[in-house]
Amino acid sequence: MSDVTLREATNDDVEALADAYRDAYAENRELGFPAKAGSATAADVAEWVRADRVFVAEHDGQVIGGVRLEAADDATATLSRLGVRERWKGEGVGSRLLEHAEGAAREAGYTTVQLTTPGEHPFLPEFYHAHGYEITGDYPLSHREYDEVVMEKSLD
Repeated sequence: MSDVTLREATNDDVEALADAYRDAYAENRELGFPAKAGSATAADVAEWVRADRVFVAEHDGQVIGGVRLEAADDATATLSRLGVRERWKGEGVGSRLLEHAEGAAREAGYTTVQLTTPGEHPFLPEFYHAHGYEITGDYPLSHREYDEVVMEKSLD
């Protein structure tokens, strides 16, 4: 996996990253957990790149995943849009993206990282828990058939 590189996304990445998100989030849709990233357009991703920090994982010049980091408040950063192309799932790319974003949050002076994920998802809450995240609350979704939970990790 040393042939996967991580870097900050640029405008040149938006088409490829939108495509990677649609591929990555297809599984969640099949499991009954559709998300906005599953229908991401290049315009959506361009806005995320413009407004926040977005990181990509790349292999042989191809974008294979990404994650978004945004400010929640002065002490807390929010992670979202963590996604890895289906072909690369299980190869540690998601973990590397998560850790990379956490490092960027720490360097920016945040002390906590938070995210939301479907509480009933068959593997995502456990994935985040294995990376040090704990459930801190509920995150009801009025526009979905499911609710999410808030998970947080201290960066101290």
